Amino acid sequence: MKALGGGIGYGVLVEPRLIETTSILVPVRDLPPELDGYRIALLSDIHYSFRGGRDFLRSIVRKTNALDPDMVALPGDFIARKPRHLPRCFSILSDLRAPDGCWVTRGNHDYRVPEREMRALSREVGFHFLENEHRVLRPARQRLRGGFNGNGATHPKASLVLAGVGDLWEGECAPGKALHGAPDGRPVVMLSHNPQAAELLLERHRVDLMLSGHTHGGQVRPLGRRLKVFSDGSAKYVSGLVETSRALVYISRGVGTSAFHFRWNCRPEIALIQLVPGE
Repeated sequence: MKALGGGIGYGVLVEPRLIETTSILVPVRDLPPELDGYRIALLSDIHYSFRGGRDFLRSIVRKTNALDPDMVALPGDFIARKPRHLPRCFSILSDLRAPDGCWVTRGNHDYRVPEREMRALSREVGFHFLENEHRVLRPARQRLRGGFNGNGATHPKASLVLAGVGDLWEGECAPGKALHGAPDGRPVVMLSHNPQAAELLLERHRVDLMLSGHTHGGQVRPLGRRLKVFSDGSAKYVSGLVETSRALVYISRGVGTSAFHFRWNCRPEIALIQLVPGE
């Protein structure tokens, strides 16, 4: 019984606070040399609450800033249940620092907050909100092999398309709408809270990398095994880098937990994604 109690205590009090930083290289075809090594910090599923959440979230912000990302991707589930928690969550997250900004989409829990309000809050703290839309991002730090391009010159193709879609469960998830009018020949990164949105991508949609969360990595991995977390029994989109016929998908384990506040063998994660040239 003591061992059982200790295990439960660890899963409730210890592991949910043991943030792990995951670094991964993602190959992108036709990547401009100025974007070789472009760094994206991925934070998902914060599920902020006032009870014990402020200091924890501040520590996540400090750890993320220490990674010196070019851009921060925040694909949703900022709150668990209460919309009133969102302003405080965004206030703390506003200390994130990245030259190309912080980019936000809504997760299924965030639909408790009206879109207009979410856009306004994002704008207040300097975030960029995306819902079935895209932006062409010309990175502030242009990289060249061997170091940074110090003269600030930007080749027209030294840019990427950053798109975001609504949540697959609660909103309109429309990749085609998000990419409508996007310029050809640019790398495309798409934010989608639910990784199963990759199944909606069509052959005409160029998406090099989808950044997602939603699953919390399963939260509990007995004997290191992934649990089947979706209602259809699929274990395809649980965590880590998944290759599909349409895009690479990186699924974060998230930094928070669901109402079931327990993690076992599935630590919370800050993911640092670096883009590198691929086939």
